[in-house]
Amino acid sequence: MLTDVTTAVHGVAKEALVVDGPGGQGEAVAASLVVLKGPVTIVNADLPCVTSDELEQLSAEAPALVAAADGTTNAIALRDVADFEPLYGPGSASRFAAHLGAVPLELPGIRDDVDTWDDLERVRDRVGKHTRRYLKQLARA
Repeated sequence: MLTDVTTAVHGVAKEALVVDGPGGQGEAVAASLVVLKGPVTIVNADLPCVTSDELEQLSAEAPALVAAADGTTNAIALRDVADFEPLYGPGSASRFAAHLGAVPLELPGIRDDVDTWDDLERVRDRVGKHTRRYLKQLARA
């Protein structure tokens, strides 16, 4: 899934920064952003259906966000990295929208995250080539 996300990012940006660290998602993202300036788009890694076109649309609408079905945040686009606050968790889409004045967007490839095998089955016909290849390998095993 991550490789499909980074492939989509590279379709619209020169760099993709993958972050992970102690303290949870918000703290890891905040720590990685301190060295950046200007606009930024932050995308979760569990989005195997994301497309470059969707990322481009999200970034162009900044401040904007795409919520998951459960009300968490799958992606946000900021006009300036300094606007970021680590507001992730249950209900985070509403918190980010209020904090940023962000426009909520309905972009299916970003909206449909994969947290369980059932989620993956639900989007199986739309996943990117890397996730598709992995699923084919699993089927052969």
